[in-house]
Amino acid sequence: MNTIIQKNFSKIFYFFIFFLFFFYDEILIQDTGSYIENIYKRPFLYPFIINIFQLISETAFLKLLSIFQLILGYICLIYFSFFFIRKFNIKNILYQIILIFTVAYPYLGISMKLGLTIFSESIGYPLILLFSVIFIKNYFFLKEVKGKKYFFFMMILLALMVLNKKTFLIVLPVILLGEIYNLFINKKIKFFLINILIILTTLFLINITERANSYIKSGVFKPISVGGSSYVTAPFYLATDEDLEKITGDENRKIIQFALLNFKKDNIERNIISKSENDILNFSKNNRKIFSNYYSQYVYMQDLFENKISGHEFFGLDKKDELLARELSSKHCTQIAFQLIKLKPKENLIFYITNVIYGMGGYFISRDDLRGFYANIGFAGFFLLILQILVSFICVISLAKNTDKQLKSISCIILFFFVLNLINCLTTALFTPVYDRYSFYTFQMVFFSISLIFILFFDKKRT
Repeated sequence: MNTIIQKNFSKIFYFFIFFLFFFYDEILIQDTGSYIENIYKRPFLYPFIINIFQLISETAFLKLLSIFQLILGYICLIYFSFFFIRKFNIKNILYQIILIFTVAYPYLGISMKLGLTIFSESIGYPLILLFSVIFIKNYFFLKEVKGKKYFFFMMILLALMVLNKKTFLIVLPVILLGEIYNLFINKKIKFFLINILIILTTLFLINITERANSYIKSGVFKPISVGGSSYVTAPFYLATDEDLEKITGDENRKIIQFALLNFKKDNIERNIISKSENDILNFSKNNRKIFSNYYSQYVYMQDLFENKISGHEFFGLDKKDELLARELSSKHCTQIAFQLIKLKPKENLIFYITNVIYGMGGYFISRDDLRGFYANIGFAGFFLLILQILVSFICVISLAKNTDKQLKSISCIILFFFVLNLINCLTTALFTPVYDRYSFYTFQMVFFSISLIFILFFDKKRT
């Protein structure tokens, strides 16, 4: 009995922590209502899950949903953690607890309470943990894998993740890289082409599901995109009034005038680059304070572009054309963004790169209400980013020069997590500041990877 408890102590330890959360109230945020009401822009999966729990209980469905999210989260993070614990034979209980903590962190209420909060991230995070293990099994332990079992599991998870949140299309590049890696190792072009065809078929089925979901909700058989409102915000934030005067297009000009009047009325501060004498390099060097300002202004600016200029009245349409108005708003915002980027390509590129760099671990946000693990710790600004670059460099050298099977496996796994985090930050920074709400999915895996390196080092030294 004692041996069983000892072997499973870390699992039991976290089980009781997660079980205690069952007695906490569920947490509702600004986005919760849009998932419950299943508004036009929400993907299929999370509102569908909410509907299932509504069928079970109309009064307690949110409580039941939060319990389900905690159970799913516990199962997936234990499965994720113990895959590595068993693979690398980590028997020390303290090391196990530390390693699990690095992925359990979002659930523990230090910066967020993932399982208790009613939003799609509470489903998305456990799914990407599960996906990561399946990916690693399928591509990095080729000799241990028979048939296409893990590949098909991976396609199912890809579909579930994208139908939960389109952000998870970030895994597509790593899947394609994995297939190229497989082709390089196995030299089987036929299997490569078949897998590519399966991936394309999965994406087609996801698209059909989203179209059907839009048709059921809004009567239109097509995906609904409102990304323009997010895409325009950074170029608009950087633009001078002179830049905005150069924008062409009647509807575009109308949107700009409306936005400027509202920003002035609400005291929204923009064109912060002018405080650095329009020197973008000086601007980016001082971006701790600047990005804090960008964070605080972004929400208000993006809300105006998405909601205040997307009414049917703004475009002179009937009320029944509300959805068309939103699509027009997104389209014109995208046009404005392209024109502004063309006017200031260097400034926008440096601003984007800086957003990516700081999103990968260098942010030090001064506002107390922007809580986040690495956002508030900062680690002297660039510490985490520099650490990721150094570790990645060591892993590449290890793959090129090492013959040790375990070291090669560790290097592949760490590079997978780092590349996934980079792709996430690159994608997120196109549309928004790299908030920890968007980056924690992959950053926790970076945190996990670095912890795994130290634990394996000390564990080996101890033995």
